[in-house]
Amino acid sequence: MARITLRPLRRIDIAIVRRLLHLYLYDLGGERWDVEADGAYGSPGWHRRFWRRRGSHHFIVRVGGRPAGFALVRDHADFAGTDATEISEFFVLRKYRRRGVGTRVALALFARFPGRWEVAVITWNPARRFWRAVIRRAAVGGVVARRRRRGDLTFVVWHFATTRPPAPARAVSRAARRRRSGGRRSRSAGAGPSSA
Repeated sequence: MARITLRPLRRIDIAIVRRLLHLYLYDLGGERWDVEADGAYGSPGWHRRFWRRRGSHHFIVRVGGRPAGFALVRDHADFAGTDATEISEFFVLRKYRRRGVGTRVALALFARFPGRWEVAVITWNPARRFWRAVIRRAAVGGVVARRRRRGDLTFVVWHFATTRPPAPARAVSRAARRRRSGGRRSRSAGAGPSSA
């Protein structure tokens, strides 16, 4: 698999994510929702809210340098409020699903914002299985899942906590070697672990 990257949105990414949003909304509610009169998918109000939600962190996902999806993380969860961070929107193009892209991106987000989390998924969305599996991998301690309603939509809502993963042992040992050698790098230290 090509290199997967997740990074905060830059100005040059905004037009890309605007186009991906239509694919995301169609993928999510294709038979249930209708296209707008101008051919856009999703109401103008929904699109405005995506960009203007308070406490939002927008990310773009790339695979091999090509746009592959996006994520929206908020500091204020819909159901838990300020007590939890939420993945508000999350999308990976079909081409990259079932290849570990979504799992790696979700785990990276949980690690980037350690603490209490909320993930809410509309009950008709088949991504429920994906989120259940990823949350089990990321959660520290118990996971609570409940059904909640908002307007005419029903969600499965998970609450759980995550921590920042430990630094890789190899990186720690390199740093320790540099401290022991007074910051000087030997040729063998730069090439990897020594055989001694």
